[in-house]
Amino acid sequence: MKTVDRRAGYWNREKETLSPAAREAYQDAWLARLVEHAWAPAPGVRRRLEDAGLQPGDVRRIDDLARVPVMKKSAMPDLQKADPPFGGFCTVPVQRLRRIFVSPGPILEPMGPELSAWHGETCLYAGGFRPGDVVVNTFGYQLLPAAHELDEALHTIGCVVVSTGVGNTDQQVTVATTVRATGYVGTPSFLMTILKRANEMGVGRPPFEVAQVGAEPFPESLRRVFQDEHGIMARQGFGTADLGMIAYECAEAAGMHLVEDVITQICDPRTGEPLPHGQVGEIVATTNNMTYPMIRFGTGDLSLVTDEPCACGRTSPRMLGWRGRADEVTKVRGVFVHPRQADEVVARVQGVRRVQVVVGREGHQDSLTMRVELAEGVDAAAARSTLESAIRDVMKLRGTVEVVGAGVIPEGAKKIADERTWE
Repeated sequence: MKTVDRRAGYWNREKETLSPAAREAYQDAWLARLVEHAWAPAPGVRRRLEDAGLQPGDVRRIDDLARVPVMKKSAMPDLQKADPPFGGFCTVPVQRLRRIFVSPGPILEPMGPELSAWHGETCLYAGGFRPGDVVVNTFGYQLLPAAHELDEALHTIGCVVVSTGVGNTDQQVTVATTVRATGYVGTPSFLMTILKRANEMGVGRPPFEVAQVGAEPFPESLRRVFQDEHGIMARQGFGTADLGMIAYECAEAAGMHLVEDVITQICDPRTGEPLPHGQVGEIVATTNNMTYPMIRFGTGDLSLVTDEPCACGRTSPRMLGWRGRADEVTKVRGVFVHPRQADEVVARVQGVRRVQVVVGREGHQDSLTMRVELAEGVDAAAARSTLESAIRDVMKLRGTVEVVGAGVIPEGAKKIADERTWE
C-alpha cells in the first residue's frame, strides 16, 4: 500500500506563505470589495454602518474595522425576527441560495451559489486529508451546516465522503470498516466512542489514519490516545455556522493558523476594541463571503493569538486554543445552548421557581443536567419527565433533570454554569 504523506504540503502555498505586509494588502483589498458589494443588497450591513456614521468608503482597510461595532452572535435571533429571514445580511435572493441551515437560537444561515465560501479545504489539507481518502462525516446533515460545509471541502480536495451523520455507533463501525475509511470528521468524543465500540464488537480498529475534529474542546490527553493507541493523526479547527472555518491546525499542532480569507481580531468583550497579540479576548471575525458578509461578528468565544513562526512554513498568526465563553452561551456536544432555551424548556411545566443548566464532563463526554427548584405541590416525577423531553425537543440534546431544594440555585445565578475542566 502506498504511504501517504499527511504532514507536508499546502492547499494554496501562495496564500498560506504570504508575508505580513502581503497578507494585510490582500485582506484590505477583499474587505473594501466586500463592504462595497454588501451596501445596497444587504440592508442589515448598511444599517450597522450607518448607525456608526460610516459609508462604504470609510471601511477599506483592516484598521478601519475598529470603527464598526461588534455584532454579537446572541443578537442574531432578534435581528432575524425583525428582518426575516436573515436579518438583512444576505446579499442574494432566497431563490439563488443552494441551502438554508437552522442553528440553535434559532438562527438561519444561507449557503450561497459560490463554492468554497467556508474555506474548509485549507484546513482539511493542513490537517492531513489527501485526494483519495474515504472519509466518514459524522456531523449532522439535518438543519446544521457543519456537515455540508466540510462535505463540500472534502469533495474539493478529492476525497470520497460517507455521509453517516450522527449517532448509531454500531452502524458507524460497520460502515467505516466495510469501506476501509481512512478519514473521520466529527467531534472528538464521538470518535472515541466509535473506537471503543469497535473493540467491543471484536472487529478491531477502524482503518482511520486522519481525523478532523471540532465543535467541542479537544484535550491533549485525547489527542495522544488517538495518535499513540490508534495511529490516527487528529487535528482540530475552529469555525462557526455563520462564518465557516476561521482557523486550523497544521501537522505541528502548535496552535491554529488563521485563514487568510477571514480577518480575525481578538477584542475586548466589553468595548470591542482590538487587543494586541498575546492577550485573551473575544474572537471577532469578518469573512470574505459575498453572499453572507459577516462584518465584525462576535463569536462569544475567547482566545489569544501569536505571530511567532511555525515550523510548518505557514506564515499566518495562530490562535492558541479555546479559552471559554464571553457570555452565557455554551457549546455542549457540538451544539450551542442559549439561556433563552432554558426558559423555553421550563415554560412547559407550571411551578418552576428557578432553573440552572449545568454542563459537566464525564471522561471524554459532555454531560448536561438541568437543576430545577419546584413550587410546593408540583409532581416532581412528572415535571422531570416533561422537562427531559423538552430538553431533547428545544436544545436537541439529551440531558437529565435534577429537582433541588430551595437555596441550591442561588438568587442571581447564571442560567448556564459550565463546570467542565480541561487539561
